[in-house]
Amino acid sequence: MIPLVGGISVYAGICFTFGIVDYYIPHASLYLACAGVLVFIGALDDRFDISVKIRATIQAAVGIVMMVFGKLYLSSLGYIFGSWEMVLGPFGYFLTLFAVWAAINAFNMVDGIDGLLGGLSCVSFAAIGMILWFDGQTSLAIWCFAMIAAILPYIMLNLGILAVSWQEPKI
Repeated sequence: MIPLVGGISVYAGICFTFGIVDYYIPHASLYLACAGVLVFIGALDDRFDISVKIRATIQAAVGIVMMVFGKLYLSSLGYIFGSWEMVLGPFGYFLTLFAVWAAINAFNMVDGIDGLLGGLSCVSFAAIGMILWFDGQTSLAIWCFAMIAAILPYIMLNLGILAVSWQEPKI
């Protein structure tokens, strides 16, 4: 049987942190709502093996909600080819939708080897957090580091570092 509590526990930790810390995070409610839908679908998929079509549709819907209500999408790739900015225009919406879907499924595919998903997530959040920190976006950087703090207990349990042996008391 596949354990269903990994994503739920990390999500609960992040919700708790959002509730007690007053750092300004743009679109925090939207983020929590979209992440909550994905966690719920992930848990259902682990338990009932939901079809790929249903999962992909829900993931796309979450990406669209994020783009429409949060106005969060890739509008530019910056100056990757030199002195001119590569503006994406309407193609940015499609690229964002694909990137969201690909990221969700890439992380879902590595979930299965103990510690791999958590480790990759921590490395990703650490890298993004450092980039944000050096760019002066300290509130967002702190949230990346908070994500790592929420993931670490999951990794420790997943790897058996915090393993607790539950035995019946002997009478």
